[in-house]
Amino acid sequence: MRYFTAEEADALIPELEEIFSAVAELTAQAELKAADLRRRQDAGDSDPAASAIMRSQLQFLAQGINEWIQKIVDLGAMPKGVDPALVDFPGNVDGRDIYLCWKLGEKRVTHYHGMDEGFSTRRPLKRR
Repeated sequence: MRYFTAEEADALIPELEEIFSAVAELTAQAELKAADLRRRQDAGDSDPAASAIMRSQLQFLAQGINEWIQKIVDLGAMPKGVDPALVDFPGNVDGRDIYLCWKLGEKRVTHYHGMDEGFSTRRPLKRR
């Protein structure tokens, strides 16, 4: 497992913003497609072939989302949420293993939490 400094995590923020922008776009497309499919099914689905195509398109969009999320893992970070977009970076504070915690919209990593804790227990990161 790679350990990050706050500065190393900060350097990845532009790439993370790009990733989450793509995920948001694909998610919006998938939500529209899923709503269309539900409407077809609620109306009795008079065209099963068209519905099958829509399901295939939904699977394709889901695969795209997963590929973008995998890019975060490939960076050595841990995606923790998409809405809101959250990422943890393994790190170390005062000799203790922690997760540096970043939320979309934050310009730099400013918080951390313990390895067995989550977003709700974030504490401010003392930076030099």
